[in-house]
Amino acid sequence: MNFFLPLIYLLCGLIAGKTSFDFKPLLSKLLTKFIIPIVIIYNIATNFSSMSVVLVTTIIVMTLMLLLGKIFKINPVDNLCFTYLNIGWLGLPIAASLFGNQAATIFISAYIGSSIIGNSLGAWLLTGIRFNIRKLIQMPPVIALIIGIMLLPYSRQIDLEFKFIYNIAKFLMSFLGMAVLGMWLAKAKITLKDLRTTLFLFLKKVAGYCGIITILLAFAHLFKQNLILQNSLALYLFCLLPPAANIIVLETHYLGTGRSVKPISCGTCISVIAISIYSLCIIIIKHIT
Repeated sequence: MNFFLPLIYLLCGLIAGKTSFDFKPLLSKLLTKFIIPIVIIYNIATNFSSMSVVLVTTIIVMTLMLLLGKIFKINPVDNLCFTYLNIGWLGLPIAASLFGNQAATIFISAYIGSSIIGNSLGAWLLTGIRFNIRKLIQMPPVIALIIGIMLLPYSRQIDLEFKFIYNIAKFLMSFLGMAVLGMWLAKAKITLKDLRTTLFLFLKKVAGYCGIITILLAFAHLFKQNLILQNSLALYLFCLLPPAANIIVLETHYLGTGRSVKPISCGTCISVIAISIYSLCIIIIKHIT
């Protein structure tokens, strides 16, 4: 049943998206400013030792991919759509439902790293502005990271006294995040040509990330990173994730355009189908074994 919950949340968003009231700005602000930072703070404060490797690895991989895209003069929007994945709102709830808390820890770590790079280098990529450390520190994921590190000495107390608040925040992040995606999909006008174009890019992304993850698993085996090795199936879920919905926010703010709406919407549709097939295969394998 847990596997179907994210899809139910997505359906709720699709229904809400057909109404005249636009819930997306309010829910997005609530998620970005409060709910997701709470989840980040709790996990950093209580699980930082197991998260640090994934967080740093995500930052390095994303930075290299964005820089390579710029060197090869790939369109900035396409570069972001290829690199900046929807880890927090789509990947995390599905990983948590399908693979459990250990996988959720990996996805939260990767989400923090991708948020830092996506928001900072993404702005630089779109506009060519200089890297600004002050603006980076003011971003909610980075503030949450700093607060979580400061609370490390109190990790046991936080785990005991704030677990209930964390569970509520984790549920709201899954429910509202998937609902917002559904609202975007309800408004998007997608053609067969858009789907074909996005499918081609999606397959290239799957191949690229499969190669990267396989290499990372080899390093994890070499350096005995058990958290990563024990969740190898969850890691390959990254290959199937769509572009991050936050890309359209960055594009609109810095360029005044909305070119990424279609690849995000089409990519989300394709990803939901691909992830559903992958998840059903995992469920069948678990049942057999």
